[in-house]
Amino acid sequence: MHAIIPVAGKGTRLRPHTWSTPKPLLQVAGKPILGHIIDRLVSAGVVHVTLIVGYLGDMIVEWTKNEYPDINVDFVKQNNMDGLASAVNLAAPVTGDGVTLVVLGDTIFSADLSRAIDPDRNMIAVKQVDDPGRFGVVLLEGDRVVRLVEKPEEFISDLAIVGIYGFSSGTILMSATSRLIKSGKRTRGEYQLTDAMQLMLDEGYDFGVFEVDNWFDCGKPETLLETNRILLNSGIGESGALIVDSVIIPPVSMPESAVISSSIVGPHVSLGCNTRIKNSIISNTVIGEHSSIDLVNIRDSIIGDDVSVSGKADKLNVGNSSKIEL
Repeated sequence: MHAIIPVAGKGTRLRPHTWSTPKPLLQVAGKPILGHIIDRLVSAGVVHVTLIVGYLGDMIVEWTKNEYPDINVDFVKQNNMDGLASAVNLAAPVTGDGVTLVVLGDTIFSADLSRAIDPDRNMIAVKQVDDPGRFGVVLLEGDRVVRLVEKPEEFISDLAIVGIYGFSSGTILMSATSRLIKSGKRTRGEYQLTDAMQLMLDEGYDFGVFEVDNWFDCGKPETLLETNRILLNSGIGESGALIVDSVIIPPVSMPESAVISSSIVGPHVSLGCNTRIKNSIISNTVIGEHSSIDLVNIRDSIIGDDVSVSGKADKLNVGNSSKIEL
């Protein structure tokens, strides 16, 4: 089965981290955002992944090929950021007529993906929300989708589209996105996937919905930390770090290559590989790989890869390859 994952965005709300690391590779609960997504896709039977890349795309492709050597990974570069339908359409040359999934590259989710896979019907993942004007929404009659609207100005439905789609035919999907682009129709300045799916609806193709259990936002520092907390609370994460004269307050995620000495770590702390924590108190924080933390009290923070922090601190938002002395 084939999955298309658009990951071309710059992630500007997560700077300084996304200056040097693409948003899908930022760590949360022990692995990159994209790792959580691909793990669920592989479990559902996906063997072919197409990445629609842009900013820092080479890093995403290299990481995916290294971490998932048993699946077929290819990529297409998106030069013009002109909408999700345009991004998906770039995968047309490598998309066949079978079931095709489209999953946004910054959407960590908890759902039974088997419900998205139907050779006779297209499926859209939804979640009931309080503020539907922020999202694309679906309007139902019974169990059938009859209308799709991108960020409605007036209330139509509170069933938000969460960025997981199952198409019964990749060929039909690509035909719809191609025709939308050729028509020049844009909504809010972009070629929207909701408009391409509305074309399919108008032509008689059947769409249903399935509701996700959870849907996690990693778009801003505060929501990334919230997602980290939720995932750690659910039992996701690594364990096995070398712990010397320290207190660990679960839940945490600490790989075997991490070392914690004379410190109090947790709750809700995720550490990257080869990170060293010494003489410190750390809570509600994500720390990247190959970083060193010494003599600090840190909470509610995001610290990138190859960062050295020493002294005394309270709250930090530090990108890669930094050195801070306090």
